[in-house]
Amino acid sequence: MNPDPSEQSPKYCDYFKHLLVEEIALVPDYRQLHYGKCAVSGVLGIETDGFKLQNLRLVHLPCENTLPAETLSVRLLNINYEIVNSEKLADGSPCIVRGEVVLCNVLGPGALMTARGIHELYLESETERDKLMNYLEKTYKPAINVWFIKRINQAVDLTERKLEIRLLCDEKDCS
Repeated sequence: MNPDPSEQSPKYCDYFKHLLVEEIALVPDYRQLHYGKCAVSGVLGIETDGFKLQNLRLVHLPCENTLPAETLSVRLLNINYEIVNSEKLADGSPCIVRGEVVLCNVLGPGALMTARGIHELYLESETERDKLMNYLEKTYKPAINVWFIKRINQAVDLTERKLEIRLLCDEKDCS
């Protein structure tokens, strides 16, 4: 009998796995959110309440499998105008971000969480799991704790090549 995936503890990804903004923003269950390091290409969005990374429109994917550019976004943490200016970034700049996928409290300042933290809370609360998951979905949203950001050219091409490499590695089962 196969174990329930919700019972399996996530393993920390110790390399910068290339992800799409969509893979972070649209995760249906926070226990399945990427746990660890990531590299994400997108478009920098600057708003009054902070910075975000918006999705790219990948032109070589079928239309039914992709969204228009800048439809989805994830919040960027540990980034400020000094960093943005030093990298010659502006609102709408294509960039690559490296960091760690986390969950941030959207209702106010609070501790960051990870997929592993969610998993541990889930296992601890055997009787109130649905209530816990509803609370977490309302209170926390996926974000990237930024360690590095850089302007890039041809962000769509880079992302499509990274996806091709990932697909080839998945077929050969190389991580």
